[in-house]
Formats: sequence, C-alpha cells, structure tokens
Amino acid sequence: MKNIIAYTQENLTTFDEFPFTSVDSLILSSAAYVHFPDIIPEVTSWKGIRLQELYCAEYFEEMFHNIPLLEDTKQLFFALAASPRFRNIRIMGYTEQFDLTTEKQFSAVTFQIQPNLYYIAFRGTDSTLIGWKEDFNMTFKSPIPSQEEAVRYIEKAALYCPGTLLTGGHSKGGNLAVYAAAMCRENIQERIYKVYTHDGPGFLETILQRKEFQRISSRIEKTLPQSSVIGMMLEHRENFDIVKSNGLGLLQHDQFTWEIEGNHFIYIDHLTKNARFTDKTLTDWLHNLTEEERERFVDALYGVLSANSLTSIDDFKADWQTAIPATLHALSQLDGDTKKFILHTLKKLASLGIKNVSMFGKENT
Repeated sequence: MKNIIAYTQENLTTFDEFPFTSVDSLILSSAAYVHFPDIIPEVTSWKGIRLQELYCAEYFEEMFHNIPLLEDTKQLFFALAASPRFRNIRIMGYTEQFDLTTEKQFSAVTFQIQPNLYYIAFRGTDSTLIGWKEDFNMTFKSPIPSQEEAVRYIEKAALYCPGTLLTGGHSKGGNLAVYAAAMCRENIQERIYKVYTHDGPGFLETILQRKEFQRISSRIEKTLPQSSVIGMMLEHRENFDIVKSNGLGLLQHDQFTWEIEGNHFIYIDHLTKNARFTDKTLTDWLHNLTEEERERFVDALYGVLSANSLTSIDDFKADWQTAIPATLHALSQLDGDTKKFILHTLKKLASLGIKNVSMFGKENT
C-alpha cells in the first residue's frame, strides 16, 4: 500500500480536478517540518513563492537540519516539488520561533492551494529537548506559549489570506491547529472550513469545556493510527478516524507509516488492545497526579536530560556513549526528596499498568 510519499509521486491530479482531502492535509503538515529558507523574502512575507522554486540545492542544508524523519521528509519535499498537484502551491508567512526562557518551540507556514483556499500548517515537535519539554508541559498548563503563538499566527494569516481557511498539523501541530481555530476571533473562526489534527494530543478538561471549543468542534477531523499513544494523550471530545499503519506500536506516530489507497487513508474500526491499554494507564496515572505533581515530575526529568548540555534528541543519539553516563550521573545528583518523588510517581504508573494488564488480558481483541 502507498504512503504519503508514494501518493505524492503518483497522484497527478490537480486540486481543480480532485478536491483537498485529509491525506493532502497530512502531506502539508509534514512539509511544515521543513525549515524553509527565510533568506528569501517571499517565504516569510505574504507575497509567497511557488513550492517548486525552493527546489534548489543551495537551500537544502538550511531546510533539512534538525528534522525528525529526515530522509522521509526530504523524499516528500522532492516529490512535492515535482508533483502537478503540489508544485504550484505558494508558500508564505513562514515563521520559526525558539525560546529557552519561555520553553517555546513554534513554527507555522501558510500554503495557498488555490486563489481563495489556504492551508495554515503548524509544525509538530522537532528533535529539540525544549520542544519535547513544551509537549509535556501540556499535561499541567494551558495555554502553553506555542498555543498562544498559534492564535496570533492564525489571526495574522487571516488578514492576508482572503477566502476559505483550512488549518492542521501533525502531533503537537494538530493540537496547535485545534487551539488556534477555537480561540481565534469569531469572525475568523467562521471562515475556517475544517481543522485537521493528525495524531495530535488532546487538552486539559478546562479547555474542552469552553464555549470557543464547542463552536469549532464539529469541524475538527482527527486521524489516529491504530496503535496511537500521542494522539490519545489528555482529554478529547472530538470523534476520530483510525488509519491503518504498518509501523509497530509507538512508531506508528511516524506519519510515513500510514497507509493510503487511491486518494484516501485506509481506515479500520478499532484501536488495538495495546493502544487502549496504554491510553487508560496514562490517563489513570495523570488523574492520580495533581497539576503541581505533573509539573514537578516533568521539570525534574527535563533537568536530568538537559544536564549534559545536549539540546536535542539527535545530539543524544549521536553521542549516546557519553550522554547515557552523563544522564545517569545527573540523576544521581538529585536531592533526596526529588529522587523519592520521581520513584513514587513511577511506582504509581507501574501499579496502574499492572492493574490494567489484568483488565485488558480478559479481552479477546
């Protein structure tokens, strides 16, 4: 079966010939991981530049650094630049922001698909540690800085993009798209036709109860792989469609493993038993922790991981022989109370996992 790379290579129809689909949304959400060259004024302005015009070797070093799933993302971009469906899309309004002080990793870009149709894409988590830290901050804090930035971005984009708006993202990008669509001004919200979240995490319950979220909820289209973990995190009210993936377990978060037939995803009826077990265990665990305990746990783990001066997951992988001992040393240097707290918190998780194993072990599927 095809994935989004093969779909991009083989689908020769234009958007005039076949309308925008959820598969197209995942493709543009994946393209948002590219660091578009901001030395080109048209990329950051709202004038825009055709995607095909960025297919230049002199830009590649900047475009493809510090990207998760680097080789797949490269292949996808090269296919987009050649595709009659995507090559004439205009890229505009690109922004990228990184702030250690506020713990923000944010990027967004707008794609003009047709004269009066725009797709606003929010980047998911990159490989930086601060990007992952911001993700985990969502378990106790809302809004996080990237959510606030997403609202500002979509309101700015709406000023320069007349017509119908679509928005979406993969992983954290999907969460940002939903938050921005819910919390933007009502006159802008009315122009949003659909919001796509591809394995994006949910929200704290307080967000879902707000009237702003209720106004947009019927326009949210959420897709998850059958063994989703990230997309099932936190609370969610929207319905979701389950996509067949050829990945294993948590690796199904890799959008390049999602399977496509024709112009649409291959959908299945149920999440796997492992996905439901993981979701219930993590949900029960979070419900057993106060927001203050969640914050303390996340801060402590981040402190340990960042103590060796590495700034990204890629750095950790590249120098794991040094990074692992340094991390263990940082863990050993924690004060007694913090060590006890981390151990107690992990014991809660293990205890809930054991309890749920017996429950899910009785199921046949």
